[in-house]
Amino acid sequence: MKVPDLEYIRWAKALPHADINLARSGIDRCPASLLRLKASELVTTLPVTYGYAPLRDAIAARYGVTRAQVFELSGGTSYANWIACVAALDGCGRGAEVIVERPTYEPLLRIPQALGHRVRRLDRRFEDGYAIDLDRFAALVTSRTKLAIVTNLHNPSGARIGMPALRAMASLLARVGGLLLVDEVYLECVFGSRPESCVHAGPNVVTTNSLTKAYGLDGLRAGWMLGPASLVARAGHINDLMTNNSVAPGEQMALAAFRRLRDLDRRAHGLLDPNLARVRAFFAREPRLTAFIPDGGNVVFPRLPRDVDGDRLARHLLARYSTLIVPGRFFESPRHVRLSFGCSALRLKRGLENVTRALDDLT
Repeated sequence: MKVPDLEYIRWAKALPHADINLARSGIDRCPASLLRLKASELVTTLPVTYGYAPLRDAIAARYGVTRAQVFELSGGTSYANWIACVAALDGCGRGAEVIVERPTYEPLLRIPQALGHRVRRLDRRFEDGYAIDLDRFAALVTSRTKLAIVTNLHNPSGARIGMPALRAMASLLARVGGLLLVDEVYLECVFGSRPESCVHAGPNVVTTNSLTKAYGLDGLRAGWMLGPASLVARAGHINDLMTNNSVAPGEQMALAAFRRLRDLDRRAHGLLDPNLARVRAFFAREPRLTAFIPDGGNVVFPRLPRDVDGDRLARHLLARYSTLIVPGRFFESPRHVRLSFGCSALRLKRGLENVTRALDDLT
């Protein structure tokens, strides 16, 4: 196995301070007081087993699955994606093929490459609103396909894959013994109807998630994987070679978060819903940017004018306006940028105004 450097992650960890940060992938950090934890609950040890049973039960209840279908772990969705891929591809040999969407979150492409498998790309096109083209997907599925990986909501665009499309994808993969992995960490940001977990799209569907993007609890690194009980058990055994056990205080805090999800939802809902309306209004009056506007989430991925690329705009925004955005190069789309709107209304307003000013400077 050859582990590649992750260019996007390295860039994100080296970001300088800026007055306005529209480059974050999650909403503003949640205050610990919302968890309403007692000092007695911050333990330093828990029973050594395959996950903390009360937390697994809370996750199972939230998503309508059994405890045996839940693997909770420290490391957030990032580590859950790694474990899910290793478990799904365990024993497949080097002839296995993995379908990965494009554009995508870089680690989801690099993991199967690091494991030595052939990757085939499923294009999600800007012109189609980043929808899944089922005919295009079917053409990629072969007898060697062991896994397909997508994000829902799509990272970086925020586009949602409906349950009918997910079921169709799962069915196509089932015919060749393949699995569908859905990173649904942004799906938590669709608060109005609380959408059904993608795990219910078929018996060969695996999902990964965490408390990070929608709730601002990224420091907990509380992640989980949902899927077939046999695959979940295999993931636990693989984890025995890796971290073995999760962090006890983190598991207790994650359990507290699940018990307070109504409060956490309310806080996030109060940030994201009005900000999405502000984002819509901004793109309606900024003709130089063309954007697919998602129904939820906390990111948007506009296309820039032809004479401006994402890196140039990002550098100028930081240097002149102390504003951070993500160049689309990190998502295989140099003419795009990713903007987050999971911040305060004032910071979003100022950040979007700065984007307009930077475009005035550069065009």
